[in-house]
Amino acid sequence: MFLKQYVFGNAEVIYREVPIEGHEGKTTVGLAVYPKDARAAVEKLMMDSLVQVAFSGDEALIDYTEGVTMRDHSSTILKIKAQTSDMGGVDTVLSDENGNEYLHELRYDAETGVFSTRVEYRNKSEEVRCLERLDSISLSGIGAAKTGRTEHFKLYRMTSAWSRECRLRADEFSALGLDMSWARYGVKVEKWGEVGSMPNRGWFPFGAVEGDGYCLGVFLEAPYSWQLELYKEKESCAFSGGLSDYETAHWRKEILPGETFSTDRAYFALGRDVTAVCNAFVHFQDARLAVPASETEMPVLFNEYCTTWGCPSEENIARILSAVKDFPIGYFMIDCGWYKPDDKGWCNAIGDWDESKLLFPNGIRRVAARIRNAGMVPGIWFEFENVGRDSKTFSREELLLRRDGRVITSKNRRFLDLRSEETERLLRERMIDFLRANGFGYLKIDYNDTYGVGCDSDDGAAIGEGGREVAEASLEWLARLKDALPDLVIENCSSGGSRIEPKRMGMVSMCSFSDAHECEEIPLVAANVSRVIPARQSQIWAVLRENEPDSRTVYSLTAAMMGRICLSGDVCGMSPEKKALVLRGLEFYGRVKDIVRFGDIVSIDSTVEYYRAPAGRQLYLKQYQTRLLVLAHFLDCAEETVCAAGYRLVEAYTDLEHTMSEDGLHIFGKPYHGGAFLLEKRQ
Repeated sequence: MFLKQYVFGNAEVIYREVPIEGHEGKTTVGLAVYPKDARAAVEKLMMDSLVQVAFSGDEALIDYTEGVTMRDHSSTILKIKAQTSDMGGVDTVLSDENGNEYLHELRYDAETGVFSTRVEYRNKSEEVRCLERLDSISLSGIGAAKTGRTEHFKLYRMTSAWSRECRLRADEFSALGLDMSWARYGVKVEKWGEVGSMPNRGWFPFGAVEGDGYCLGVFLEAPYSWQLELYKEKESCAFSGGLSDYETAHWRKEILPGETFSTDRAYFALGRDVTAVCNAFVHFQDARLAVPASETEMPVLFNEYCTTWGCPSEENIARILSAVKDFPIGYFMIDCGWYKPDDKGWCNAIGDWDESKLLFPNGIRRVAARIRNAGMVPGIWFEFENVGRDSKTFSREELLLRRDGRVITSKNRRFLDLRSEETERLLRERMIDFLRANGFGYLKIDYNDTYGVGCDSDDGAAIGEGGREVAEASLEWLARLKDALPDLVIENCSSGGSRIEPKRMGMVSMCSFSDAHECEEIPLVAANVSRVIPARQSQIWAVLRENEPDSRTVYSLTAAMMGRICLSGDVCGMSPEKKALVLRGLEFYGRVKDIVRFGDIVSIDSTVEYYRAPAGRQLYLKQYQTRLLVLAHFLDCAEETVCAAGYRLVEAYTDLEHTMSEDGLHIFGKPYHGGAFLLEKRQ
């Protein structure tokens, strides 16, 4: 029986051939991972196939699974043909008796301790094969290292909604029903994911299991419908995920003889707890970014949306530029509305992209040049994949996605078929040529609805595959934009943070962390998002209001210090005193940017339960080398002590009373007050 064990960093990776219970003489090959010091009882590991695949017509190997899961179908009965390894990972080739072959690729990043996996299917038969499931990752043998048992294990996930992105949730296995029955019968499955082109709409593509002194976390590249699945069958426990399968999202794909199909990548890491795992993922994502040189210093942004609310103009932008001239701002964003027809609103007019002559009588190029002359990179907003009801393009049905032959309409939006050459010509002219001709160096790509389960294809593919093709075409547009405009800074936005999954984020400079513009819960959402997105990519609103108290200004600016500060609001009417307060905050931010970008989250300690009626407080700690950044936000009166023995207080940006002692930092909180505190270890 095949058995190979490899050590990468703090992890032991185990490949083991195991018998399939109830199927005499049949075996498969599983993949398990444990902390190397745990000394897992390898001979006792209960495992199933590291390649989770299903074809049309497959048999289920396990009873009670139909309609619940497509795991462990007959095509997972595989043998290893070859395996090669080096310090960077393991490649495993597996096959069956029917001409189906798979490359399972495992890669290891020694800097961060993060692994990646993907699976490539190769049809070496003489028949057309119809895939209905092919996971990016499947890890089994999950449990306590010595016994394999899962009592007291937890599952961590992240719920997401509009202005509620990436909130961490923990569930005991027992509360989810992930227990073995007295007779060992019955499969238990906890499955979560998204259907459609907004992959962070209900859940972020993340999960982690924690128990027996370690945590195993999984991230998915998920540009389209995805699923993660925690599976318990008899004594075995497995964790798998990738593109959503046929039962979940109507995905199936025909593979001709000689053709291949590859999954997107999945990532996994081991750590002492879920915070350590998230830190590893964030550092891994940050290290692989390739962004324009203008991003090196993490410039502050100004976006006029919360100033003009969708009505930017040459006149009001000139006033804003004058008002913010003393602030260290690197990018100036013209948000939605620049294309607004004279007789209609901006929201439903997307799709034609004709600049407003009323708002920009001398042309938008002149305004972009004025922004450049003020020392900032000019940016502009597009929602280029969708069209609105008030646009002429809304009626050009030959350009639009269909399902069952009918144009897909979601209230006031329809969706361009990005696979078509005619659509490509239109967007090259209306977007790429426009950006180049007018001198824009920054593009905010918004996306405010989803085409859902999928769409028709010319070749008659399943609607789930049609939807996947369009999502891939969307990513190809990011590559086209970079090729055409190499210095272009791209922001990923989708009703705030509804598309902040790892694959798309690896192709852009920044994301909009949320559409939480100026509400009390901004620091709560910002902290949640910081677990999964590099800080230099997470753009957080700091909306300034003319008559707000200084405490609110500090609250907003310090919340945005968890990532990239994006200013907006009533800057034109600011008093000199308020401008000085903002400038002090931006200068403080400049001195802690290295902690923001390179640091590890030490803890996110929040007592707030209801975000729309928040009560409690949040303490956010991030450390880099010898320095510690503390961001405190209070919704109630409270006295809190941040344990920081051996540190000294270097600087604070706050109007809260605070003291420093040998034990730590003592803060006396008040409702809707915040503060940023820089501490350093004593020599």
